[in-house]
Amino acid sequence: MGVDSAARNPEFQRLIRLQTEAFAKSTLYHSLELLDGTVIPGIISVENLRARLNAYPLPEDLRGKRVLDIGAASGWNSFECERRGAEVVAFDYVDYEEFTAVKRLRESKIEYAIAEIEELTPERFGFFDYVLFFGVFYHLRHPLFAMENVCSVTRGQAFIESYVIDDKPDPERCYLEFYETDELGGQIDNWCGPTTACLMAMARSAGFPRVDLKYVDSRRGGLVAHRRWQPVVPEANATPPFLCSAVNNRHNDIVFQPRKDEYLCLAFLYEGTLSKEDVLVEVDQYGVPALVLVRHEAGYWQVNCKVPPGISPGDHDVRVGTKRAGFSEPVRIRMLPSGADRRYGETPFVPLSEAVPSPAFIRVENTMDRSTTFRGYRNETLACRFTHSDNRLDLSKVQLTVGGNPHPLLSVEQPEPGTWQINARLKGLRRGEHQLRLRTAQSPFSAPFTIAIDPAFDLS
Repeated sequence: MGVDSAARNPEFQRLIRLQTEAFAKSTLYHSLELLDGTVIPGIISVENLRARLNAYPLPEDLRGKRVLDIGAASGWNSFECERRGAEVVAFDYVDYEEFTAVKRLRESKIEYAIAEIEELTPERFGFFDYVLFFGVFYHLRHPLFAMENVCSVTRGQAFIESYVIDDKPDPERCYLEFYETDELGGQIDNWCGPTTACLMAMARSAGFPRVDLKYVDSRRGGLVAHRRWQPVVPEANATPPFLCSAVNNRHNDIVFQPRKDEYLCLAFLYEGTLSKEDVLVEVDQYGVPALVLVRHEAGYWQVNCKVPPGISPGDHDVRVGTKRAGFSEPVRIRMLPSGADRRYGETPFVPLSEAVPSPAFIRVENTMDRSTTFRGYRNETLACRFTHSDNRLDLSKVQLTVGGNPHPLLSVEQPEPGTWQINARLKGLRRGEHQLRLRTAQSPFSAPFTIAIDPAFDLS
């Protein structure tokens, strides 16, 4: 059952056209205030602009904070945030003459950026404590991509308002209308109309783990989108999850590339029942919405989630938690620089002084059939489970040799406390038997373990 879309409502379309005509006659969009209290009138009054901004939890004191005003237009929101003490970037795709004029009259230090939202990146503009994203979403040809860009520069909260096609939020009505030409108000830059539930879902899908609905009024929906989970206070005697591994679900390694559609796959141990809503994933300080939660017969849990936007190149800590038990110890992943080839994500082994005994193999297997023979199939992975006396391990602290030659690893996991596992994809090996050895940064090599390359195949 659909909703009564405003795009087909004659009265709504009439009001949109009146507003567009007034704007075309050089009427200011926002009313603007000068330092002496003079108000330059516009289509939207100061009272209405102030009421909208006050509907969101924006502090009165913004000293030391950065604010991004996307779709700044005439600039009232930007000037108001600067009045509250913020460092402000006003962002729009066209240059509003009144913004520049009032900026000069107010002796404002606002940075005025004329750019498309596709150009909004942390590399170019940095990060912001608060992002205002008012009245822009439905004007965009690529709304989800744009929402991801908004998320990528937000380190605190984004305040979002958009045209919506319903008067009441209904989780069963999660869809978006597309306008090919001028169906909405006779404007060719009105591209889509989401339901309120759809607007909230797209904000979560873009990377905001928490999205709160503030209001739906006169076909306008207002949201607060958060980059962090609410603080967790673990229950007494509750044991947090034990995170075994965090890998790229496409490549089964710990390497990720920016601006690609890549997903984290986390395996963890946890005693008790869980729902997807109970699980909290973090990359550094940023919360990440869970997409899938599965309990495997082997006894471990798996959660998958999209890598959040705006993660800088380098190593990052991933944790998994629950609302009642708090967070696990971290596992490291690596984000490559933009444009870097995946091979540059390999981690060099760093030997230290020998201080602990050698690792001891528990099990070595081909993960496809659990044998020790390899046949060159695409999805074959070598898994070596072992014990050791070292501290916590990562890729820089474990080395695998095959036939005496170092071999690159995909990941280092901890299937359970006291037990470790390395995973590798065998390459460049001739048919026949090969000896594996392991060492850690502070241990000598293990005793050898023999695997075989099937005579019918050749991995070289």
